[in-house]
Amino acid sequence: MIDGKLLIAPTCYHVLHLIPVMVAHEMGLFYDEGLRTEAGFRCYEIQRQSLVPFGLEKFGITQAMKERSVDIALDVQSRTVFFQRARGADLYIIAGWRNQHVNVWVGAPGIKSLKELKGKRVGVGDLSGNRQWGISIWLRKAGLNLEQDVEWVTGIFPPTHLEALRTGKIDCGPVAPWEVDNLRKQGFNLLLSLRDQYPNGRPERVIAATGAILEDKPMWVKSFLKGMIRAYWFIRDQPHNFDYVNKLEKRLRLESLAPNERVGKFVCQSPVDMEGMPFPIDGRPTGFEDLLAEEKTAGELSYDVPDIKEVCALDLVEEAFQELRERPDLADQFERVSGVAKRLGY
Repeated sequence: MIDGKLLIAPTCYHVLHLIPVMVAHEMGLFYDEGLRTEAGFRCYEIQRQSLVPFGLEKFGITQAMKERSVDIALDVQSRTVFFQRARGADLYIIAGWRNQHVNVWVGAPGIKSLKELKGKRVGVGDLSGNRQWGISIWLRKAGLNLEQDVEWVTGIFPPTHLEALRTGKIDCGPVAPWEVDNLRKQGFNLLLSLRDQYPNGRPERVIAATGAILEDKPMWVKSFLKGMIRAYWFIRDQPHNFDYVNKLEKRLRLESLAPNERVGKFVCQSPVDMEGMPFPIDGRPTGFEDLLAEEKTAGELSYDVPDIKEVCALDLVEEAFQELRERPDLADQFERVSGVAKRLGY
């Protein structure tokens, strides 16, 4: 916290990680939910540059937050917070950003199982990113050696992922569930549906806060969480808000310092894509038990893992959601996004 303001920053450089927080900021949701002074000025700042270089957050996140006086880190990988807490770091999970893998994995014609990916090319966004991490677990279960048996092809993001599959640039890649039927008609095969594998969700990315800010300014944190939950609703409330969110992403990409974020990648392409964004309507991450069990099986937990209750501080997000649910002015929007959640399963 600097100059009496709550400081918020994204962990990762990906533009998608900025969209919800910028919706909450530009639409005045943080301000309306109480992040303001008695004189009417906002009492928060958003630092838009990423906290740590991609892939290094596990070791560097808490030091980066300390050096920049950041109170709340957006979209930290869950395993990062467990690792840091095991070392006594003052960092806690307060909400969820991605509590459900929304991609399924499709193989080229002729490839009908994960085992048949031996010697093949698998498309992911970034090495060590969420997509690679998610599919790696299942490739190991299929008996494949990740270093020797598959070739990782990076830079596979919407909307280029479908072309990469159709042209043979990759033999397997992540696609949206609603894209599967057309691909099947073209001879492609569904290899893995992560929604089926994770009925409780998979909390890949979470929002983390320092224990200091939770103790000193809990009402600020709750106001922040109300704004984020309302931003999740806003984004998934389609087609009502398509034009604004679509243009917001365009602006953020034009201003990004990362070349691969400015071209060849766009996630808010249509109302259908925005409805499917993995933003939980109650803001709660779920499925930590399954995630930790998988990582233990994969040999990724080389430390004494703290109890989930020692890592998560979800009381404020639960209170925030309940208070929003009781607001008559938000009832219609909640009804719409609830329908989306029921239809898609998250």
